[in-house]
Formats: sequence, C-alpha cells, structure tokens
Amino acid sequence: MLVVEDDFDSAEFLCVMIEDAGHECRVALNAVEARTIVEEFTPEVALIDIGLPGETGYDLVKSLKRDLGECRFVAVTGYAGAELSKQSLESGFEAHLTKPVTMQLLLAVLDRCASDLEASSS
Repeated sequence: MLVVEDDFDSAEFLCVMIEDAGHECRVALNAVEARTIVEEFTPEVALIDIGLPGETGYDLVKSLKRDLGECRFVAVTGYAGAELSKQSLESGFEAHLTKPVTMQLLLAVLDRCASDLEASSS
C-alpha cells in the first residue's frame, strides 16, 4: 500500500494501521515523493490526501492511474461533502474517506479493494 499524506503524523498513523492489518506500506509526503516510490514499488492500493502541497490529490491520482493500472485509489481527506466526494470519484478514486478514518472503516475499504482486484484478475 502507498499512503500519500502531507501531515507526517497522519501518514505514520495510517501506515501503522495498514501494517497492523498485515500489509506492506510506504509513505510519501507529497506527489513528487509518490512518483519516486512507484518507480520501484507497485502498490495494490494507494490512500491519497486531496490537499497536498504543490499538486492536488485529484491531479496525482489521474497521473498515477496511467502508470499503475491495477492499483485501487482511495481519497483520505479532511474535505467532506457530497460534491467533493463526487469530484473524487470523477477524478479516479474508488472511494472518498473523510478524516479521521477509523480502523474499521479503513479495513472495510481495503477488503473491498482486494475483492475488486481479485475479480478483475479472474
């Protein structure tokens, strides 16, 4: 999994939850770091903040989708509301989660992403 989050503490918290669930996790604090990581690491799921410095998560997911075809993308953001959730889905995210994210919700979304990946590879 890849976590792209500009707040270091939030990124580490998400990564710990992911690793506690048995997944490998890498952290990027901005879009540039995310692109560098995916040159050598292919995540199955990427959790991406919308409000990144320099480039929005919307822009990042559009470019990563070209390079990471099978990856599932989940917006994890402080931006809430139906219109923003719709914008996330239109940008290429499979889900829009509003911070703070509970472990239960994160695991449910990760399970759904894993099921989607299994179905698409069959």
